[in-house]
Amino acid sequence: MDGDNKTQNTKTAGRPEAEDKRLAHRHTLELDTEVHFHEQYVKGMFRCRTGNIGLNGVFLPSEKMPIISKTDIELVFHAHAGADPTQHRISAKVVRTAADGAALVFCPKDEQQIQELRHFLLKAKVANRQ
Repeated sequence: MDGDNKTQNTKTAGRPEAEDKRLAHRHTLELDTEVHFHEQYVKGMFRCRTGNIGLNGVFLPSEKMPIISKTDIELVFHAHAGADPTQHRISAKVVRTAADGAALVFCPKDEQQIQELRHFLLKAKVANRQ
């Protein structure tokens, strides 16, 4: 080896490296999550945990994800900050599904909802460290 560690190859054998299209950094943070979904003839809810989350979106790991790109989705994240459990609701849409889960992008109503998400994630990360 020549000692040059400037680049690291993160390819998986036989698979080309996927281009990261995220607009903001995502943090590894497991939050209890309710996924409320509505399609043309189906309405439902399931619970899961986040794999990673950022200000623009989230990855929900699951082997059998019952949502597709045309599904209307509302996410409810739960953080357990000691004696002060909090939650945050936000609309989202599926941007990618894979065998290991689904990537969703948030659809905030306004700038205030983005700021509320920022505050919620900060509290959740602090609570997760304790």
